[in-house]
Amino acid sequence: MKIELSNEAQIKLKKYFDAGKNLLLDLDDGFGRFSDEGTCALLTKFRIIVVDSNEDLSDYTVHLDSALGTIYFKDSAKDFLDEHLSLKVDPKTQLLTFSNSKELIDKSVNIIEE
Repeated sequence: MKIELSNEAQIKLKKYFDAGKNLLLDLDDGFGRFSDEGTCALLTKFRIIVVDSNEDLSDYTVHLDSALGTIYFKDSAKDFLDEHLSLKVDPKTQLLTFSNSKELIDKSVNIIEE
């Protein structure tokens, strides 16, 4: 499966790939080692989590191919996947936005370095 990164999104994310980090497009749903149990919101909230290359990614079984490299995605969030995934930068907020062919899924995807 692929994810399109706008030029602006590539600029924001390139330094992490260049440093050999892994990027997780994570739904904060209370599942997995990077979600705080019981703190998930009623809103759909995605974030990019930057982790070391030796980090355990067993919760992230979906691999999204991008122009920069693989972005890992949680199996529990598969309902959001389709053939037209994209990460772009909102020109007003300068935050990443995540969308598929049907909807803008999240208009404020934060980047978190673990």
